[in-house]
Amino acid sequence: MPAIETQRTEEANMALLRRCKSNDPEACSELFSRYNRKIFNTAYRILGEEASAEDALQETLINVFRGISRFRGDSKLSTWISRITINVCLGMLRKTKGRRQVDLDDDLVRRLPAEPTPFTDPLASASLAELSSRVRETFRRMSAKQRDVVRLHDLEGNTIQEIAEILDCPAGTVKSRLFYGRREFRGIFCSLMQGGRTPAPSLN
Repeated sequence: MPAIETQRTEEANMALLRRCKSNDPEACSELFSRYNRKIFNTAYRILGEEASAEDALQETLINVFRGISRFRGDSKLSTWISRITINVCLGMLRKTKGRRQVDLDDDLVRRLPAEPTPFTDPLASASLAELSSRVRETFRRMSAKQRDVVRLHDLEGNTIQEIAEILDCPAGTVKSRLFYGRREFRGIFCSLMQGGRTPAPSLN
């Protein structure tokens, strides 16, 4: 998106935000219409279930409207809403930890980083269903901090700076976690595809 268009979008968002802070019901409705699909999509990709994503959408919107008076504009409105969405989803996952794993749809599987290997290519004969299963297992075995950054960057399409704001950590930390996270993903994924042992998670 061109810089001028991005600036106009953000200016429109801030104008909408000011109206919401003044309890304008039409502005609140417009905010819901503008972000409900993005919130739902993010929640669905994290939680993997439509019903859970709907619950996360409702809880996120409640938290947005409760906290909107305290939003100072230090980050983009979309980044702030994304942070709330992710926190809601992480809270839901903690409550159901061990009972289900995040599902990744076929489109997300195709967008994952390539998995180079010096041996035979394990992707050549693998079905999409098998790849999806291995991807889910790979993410399950990754260290949490690196997994979150890889998902936010490579699956959700957030920039380094946006992720830094969402996770409330320095951009350099995000870059480091992304680098080591991709390396960890490749190691675990290739090991699973070749039937080998999984490398120990990195502590970075």
